[in-house]
Amino acid sequence: MFYKLYHLNTYPFIKRLMRLNAIQLLTNSAIMMSVLFIPLLAQALGASGSEIGIIVAVYGLMLFISTYIFSRAVESLPPKTLLYAGFLSATAMFFLQMFAYDPFSLGVIRALAGFSIGIYPAVMILYVINSRKSIGEFSSYMPLGWAVGDMTVFVVAAYLEVFAADKVSAPGDVYRDVFALASLFFAVSFLIALTLPDIGVKSKKKGDYFSTAVLKKNRDIYFGFFLRQIGANSVWVIFPLYLVFLGANKYEVALVYTINPVLQFFIMRKLDKYDTKSLIHVGDLFSAAAFVALIPITIYYQAVAGMILIAVSYACLYVGSTAFLIKNNEDKGTAAGLLNSSIALASIIGSILGGIILELFGFRAVMASGAIFAVLGYVVVRFKKVEKEGNLIK
Repeated sequence: MFYKLYHLNTYPFIKRLMRLNAIQLLTNSAIMMSVLFIPLLAQALGASGSEIGIIVAVYGLMLFISTYIFSRAVESLPPKTLLYAGFLSATAMFFLQMFAYDPFSLGVIRALAGFSIGIYPAVMILYVINSRKSIGEFSSYMPLGWAVGDMTVFVVAAYLEVFAADKVSAPGDVYRDVFALASLFFAVSFLIALTLPDIGVKSKKKGDYFSTAVLKKNRDIYFGFFLRQIGANSVWVIFPLYLVFLGANKYEVALVYTINPVLQFFIMRKLDKYDTKSLIHVGDLFSAAAFVALIPITIYYQAVAGMILIAVSYACLYVGSTAFLIKNNEDKGTAAGLLNSSIALASIIGSILGGIILELFGFRAVMASGAIFAVLGYVVVRFKKVEKEGNLIK
């Protein structure tokens, strides 16, 4: 079977994209499985709201550091080496999550996991550009991966809580099984990466890790996305707890989460033909509407409307921002990769902010903060457009 997989290299473009899509799906599935249950596991291990925010924040901090370093390095280091390093380290770190025994150990392992998954995203973008394929189609496998991750958690949790309720099992079995599967998905991604052809990097020059040229040129895109993601991460760090507060059990939490990425998968595939700046504006405004819609709900299934709006908003925002950066920058891998750094940095601030707001003001105040930051993101990009009309898109 693996022999046949390896010889897919006979068809370099179509088959390469299929493998890239498979890796995108598997890695994002693994990431979502952990993201979904980390707040619940942290709470079970005795973490407070602020400590949950810190645990998620250190993961985001290491992800930011890693994506920044390797987004710069992607133009000068061997791409396949970065893929191998990322997938192998993630396989180990996601497996170790099941051995966390208190909030501190969980935070340390999550920090290492965050660094590992920041190594490979810019390389993946470089492969897609090299294959001359749709960035929207490739991006759509990210939310599809989230959906697969959500549904995997749903199946595992439903089995342990319903179908295996009469059997003797430890309360942490659901976390153990989910983390083991996440590790397996990264291991399979590594095996697929072995079959990818080498792609030449544009230059062998030493990476200039402290250059701000790309950041300055695209500062409105990065900063607008950054602000929106601060609000979004403040919501997502406590959202599983919010759903439980509204009456959901573990597998119902996973089911609600699945709505957003499934819709994103279909939406992202249709967005390449639209103006990139318009997509960004729609993404910010729909984000604000989505978080507002989550404020008045009184039972968990009423969150469906908000999740639909979030699907539209993030699909437009991510594809629009990524496509803009690729079209308007010479160092395409670096420019697109730094968007992931913006996302990671926002997760640090948003995670801590969400935990603090939860402790001080409650769940609905967190949703309101998400809406406020989304509006601020819209203002930043819109203001920049007016200031330099005609000079942004060349």
